[in-house]
Amino acid sequence: MSENLENQVEETTEATEAEAPEAEQTEETAKAKPADDIEAIVEERLAKMKANMDRMVKERDEALKAKAEIEKAKKDAEIARMKEEGKLQEALEMELAEAKAKLELYQKDITSLRRDGAVNDALAGLEFRNEKSREMARREITDDLIQDEQGMWVHKSGASIKDFIVSYSKNEDNSFVFKVKSNSGAGTGTPAGAPTTDVKKSIGEMSTQEILALAAKGKLGNFGY
Repeated sequence: MSENLENQVEETTEATEAEAPEAEQTEETAKAKPADDIEAIVEERLAKMKANMDRMVKERDEALKAKAEIEKAKKDAEIARMKEEGKLQEALEMELAEAKAKLELYQKDITSLRRDGAVNDALAGLEFRNEKSREMARREITDDLIQDEQGMWVHKSGASIKDFIVSYSKNEDNSFVFKVKSNSGAGTGTPAGAPTTDVKKSIGEMSTQEILALAAKGKLGNFGY
């Protein structure tokens, strides 16, 4: 019986020693986990923003398309009725007005393409975190553009597209869409226009910009969940 007890003690000791490295590995994994969680949180937020934008644009386009189809059906019916009644002059005037409206729409599409081309050219020199970030920035910038008296696309403040995008890239509120800039000297890199992170909060209370700034400065370990 004494021999059995000794064998059990030895087996227990060996099992404990075998589990020790696994415990150390689990602890190391736990330490590395916050950074992974932050990246996942950021990617999730960006994905949700893009999904919401895509949904709103799709709903708007579908509503406009349905409205246009209804209006066209009404006009076609009205023109057909006029022709049947012998009102050819009025029917031709309606058809001419419809053709002019289509021409204006095509011209508007061409103008929008020129606007998008100018925006894309100005964004070409900037480094975004990923394509989702770039698309989100492009849409936000485009929504703030208007045409001046000469028909040129400018920011609603009057600034040119190029100047506005330079200002946009330097705005701290937009730093989370750009890649982190690395410094050649000592210290860690920081995102362009990184917001202050002196106020301690839990990660759940932080904005996306603050989370990215903390990750860039290597201060994630100082904040709790």
